[in-house]
Amino acid sequence: MNSKKTILFIVIAFFSGVLLFRWSGVLKSFHVESTSNEPNLKHGSRFLGSSLRKPERLDFVYFKFSDSLDAGGMTIVKRLIAIPGDTLECKNGYYYINGNNIDEGIDLRFQYEMTTESFNANVLGKVDNPEAYPRYNSETIIVFLDDSFVKNLPVKLERYSSSIRGNLSKEVFSNHIDWTVNNFGPVVLPEEKYFFSGDNRDNSYDSRWRGFVDEDNISGTLILQF
Repeated sequence: MNSKKTILFIVIAFFSGVLLFRWSGVLKSFHVESTSNEPNLKHGSRFLGSSLRKPERLDFVYFKFSDSLDAGGMTIVKRLIAIPGDTLECKNGYYYINGNNIDEGIDLRFQYEMTTESFNANVLGKVDNPEAYPRYNSETIIVFLDDSFVKNLPVKLERYSSSIRGNLSKEVFSNHIDWTVNNFGPVVLPEEKYFFSGDNRDNSYDSRWRGFVDEDNISGTLILQF
């Protein structure tokens, strides 16, 4: 077999293997269509996932929620925060597992309230495609910013605090009327239940709203960006 045929054979074998793995569900490609995992999974980027790798805390995992909101069983990608038996708490949007801040060292995104003047001076032109929304009948703007950007600003910004409770998961929040979307717990995860969240904490429809995810509904782990 000459070198050209050898190369052709290798290329065909490689792509055949990739297709076989994809058809079998072992490999799956993803196109990120939302900003819910920004800044770490960029909107429009592509990733490859595998069902062969067992998910660990802080992995980005693809799964289906256990509720009935997605009639077609839409596949979701979020960060795995807590596993069965973990004691989960959320303090000001940061997660603690068994008393330890699991978000330490991760660049997260939160929403802030700024005056139009401050936004123009400190954000406009310095952030690519900022998620910014003027508040109705107000001089202020709600803007979603990364921790890494905020800590280097010359001004101190105020987080936009949300006391939202409506439509939060009863499975997670139970009857605790003082718990909010960014401040809740402790709650112990039941057997075969997992808690997922997006890195864009104030713009992610995740386990805080939709509840724990059954182990059987977890499909695989993201392994490669391309």
